[in-house]
Amino acid sequence: MNKLRYNYLPEFRALLLGRSRPAIVTVNITSRCNQQCIYCEIGQGIPSAVSGMLTKEDMFWVLDQMALHRINRISLCGGEPFLFDGIMEVLAYAGNRNIRCSITSNGMTVYKLQDSDFEMLRRYKADINISIDSFEKEIQILTRGVPTALGNAIRSLQKLADERIPVTLLSAISCYNYNDLFPFVVKAHRMGIKQVLFQPIIHYTNYPDRQTIQGKTSLNVPPGQIPVLIENLEKILIFEKRHNIKTNVYRIMPWIGHYIESSASLNGKWFFREVLEKFYCREIYATIDIAYDGGIQPCALTRAKINIKDHGEKGLMELWQEATKTIREDLSKGSYYEYCNACCNKFSRNMLASVMKYPRKNRKALSKVAPLILSRIFSQTKKKLSIVKK
Repeated sequence: MNKLRYNYLPEFRALLLGRSRPAIVTVNITSRCNQQCIYCEIGQGIPSAVSGMLTKEDMFWVLDQMALHRINRISLCGGEPFLFDGIMEVLAYAGNRNIRCSITSNGMTVYKLQDSDFEMLRRYKADINISIDSFEKEIQILTRGVPTALGNAIRSLQKLADERIPVTLLSAISCYNYNDLFPFVVKAHRMGIKQVLFQPIIHYTNYPDRQTIQGKTSLNVPPGQIPVLIENLEKILIFEKRHNIKTNVYRIMPWIGHYIESSASLNGKWFFREVLEKFYCREIYATIDIAYDGGIQPCALTRAKINIKDHGEKGLMELWQEATKTIREDLSKGSYYEYCNACCNKFSRNMLASVMKYPRKNRKALSKVAPLILSRIFSQTKKKLSIVKK
């Protein structure tokens, strides 16, 4: 019921009445990284077309602006955010303004943090995401490009567990691990992980200031293996009904096959049109995306033209409205961009928002999505009641 109360109902209210403010600010806080992921433009050393990285002072300004407009969530990504000089100061600055941080890390160095750092993560209730593609060492080394990728991530998971800091696992579904997803969730459960989130490979560049990796589409699941992928996802759905772990499988099941087929063919068809009759992009209204050079991106896959470093007398909200004006106008007219067909990391939210905003036009999608959501709410409620009885 918490999912219904804190996620779906507020989202429906925002879609019905309009948003007074964005829900979250997402910042790629650094372009530095200590892995060489095969699907990441940073990891593959593709040069950037921007310069002038974010500083602590830039982040303090962003947080002051968030507090002013009562935006109480910030997501710190990268690169590897724990390589940002002063990340704990940023966390404390946010916490003192009642802004909750989530930090997405590859886990390479988290276990090396100081005791005071772990205390700070607990004090400000930071949400920690650790990205791991597989608990099979060979797969993790292959996708992450460094031999210590899995060992360091496991050390970090163990240290966070010892420090009583909950963790969400993030995993990119690729041609190398699609048949390993169910064992991955089982292993995560045995390690005490409470949540695992999956997404396929974004076949466009993750960072619009860098060229897309050559042949990137081939990293996704081969279309002929979609049935194997779906079989793994269905096993996960059954497993999480019976065990104390949550995933986003119920949200990606309705569209992941269409995305993979579109990614493989690049035939110009919009994959989301296979799922939705009328598409609504929630993210350009709900999220402020800031690049590692301070650029305010119209969306996470779009090159920024407005930078917080040049704000002058303008505030973050005004800059964001300017940055998103054109893309909002274009998408409202059904004029989509090339990268819209690669938007798999945000599509689940956009799909749910589209169904809630246009239920009649998206009734086919609603008929698929609603049973998955209701089954999810029922199973999670049942699990909580069983825990209380024990």
